Amino acid sequence: MSEPTERQREQVRAVVEWYLAVHHGDGSAPGLPAMYADREQVGALAIDLEALQQGEASALFGALVTTAMFQRLRDVLVKSILRRIPEELAETLTDEHRLRELADQSSCPALRSTTSLRADCDLRKDPETGRGSCSRAMPGGCHLHVHTEALRRYGHFGKVPTSIALAVREAGAADTAHLHALALGQGSPAAAARWLEGTLSRAWRVSDKIAAMYCSLVSNPDIMPGAPWQEGVDWRYFVVVDVNVDRYLAATGYGGAGTYAARRRHVVELARGLDLSELRPGLEPDNPRLVQQALYLFMSASNRAAAPEDCSHEPARCASCPRLVRELCPSRPDSA
Repeated sequence: MSEPTERQREQVRAVVEWYLAVHHGDGSAPGLPAMYADREQVGALAIDLEALQQGEASALFGALVTTAMFQRLRDVLVKSILRRIPEELAETLTDEHRLRELADQSSCPALRSTTSLRADCDLRKDPETGRGSCSRAMPGGCHLHVHTEALRRYGHFGKVPTSIALAVREAGAADTAHLHALALGQGSPAAAARWLEGTLSRAWRVSDKIAAMYCSLVSNPDIMPGAPWQEGVDWRYFVVVDVNVDRYLAATGYGGAGTYAARRRHVVELARGLDLSELRPGLEPDNPRLVQQALYLFMSASNRAAAPEDCSHEPARCASCPRLVRELCPSRPDSA
């Protein structure tokens, strides 16, 4: 494992202090609760935030589907895609029972499980017509074709909502809310966290990163106060390592392995050297996900540009920023 250097610990502290001063408290940032309830950001996929906090299955599944969409494109582009999804279709995309029903009613053998969906379904979008297409062309059509056309992105993303619904069932859960109870039976909070990650990762395009983003949303008390899956789950395990966190690691001289696990451990170690409750009373002292959120947002020039409160809109403020922050900042006037 790559142990953080003293300079790396100083750098992460400076960036976290910047985040707490400039952005903390804005729950509408990508991956944070308010985004999932904001129709201006995610359109008809918006959920009832109170229902999510109470652990209601429909809200948990809807948030999971929305989370899975935030990959491979910049967040602002994903949001523009989600806002165009019609209301009626959004209801289907976020209804796990309806998605499983559609899969069960289909005559296509590729929709029988997450394994067959991954191995045998070659759903794609025709580059000329924009219509969903596959090699099977089953009688009666396929609901996945409709979904991929509505999502307006890489063709196979039309499989994502149905694949997630099948993954929940394959875990032995009646619905998404039931996953927490099953996780508690794994023997320890650490085992519960790893079981949840592995279970969700059975779905098409749900990676370690996406599983961590979702599980931290519903379990981390500093991400969502009173998070419904906080009990009995090692929520500190869930750290989202995306391209922006990778940029931060590269800028600060990370020399460890390139695996997701190794990069996650490095962020966990960086967080271990910070007592967040000293920087902001009320926060958990050791919270890797919150530290990672600071690194992610700090390095995301596009998300910072979209945030009215970000200091990048006032270049004159750069002179008052701590040197360690200025040196790393991708939004400073001379960073290009």
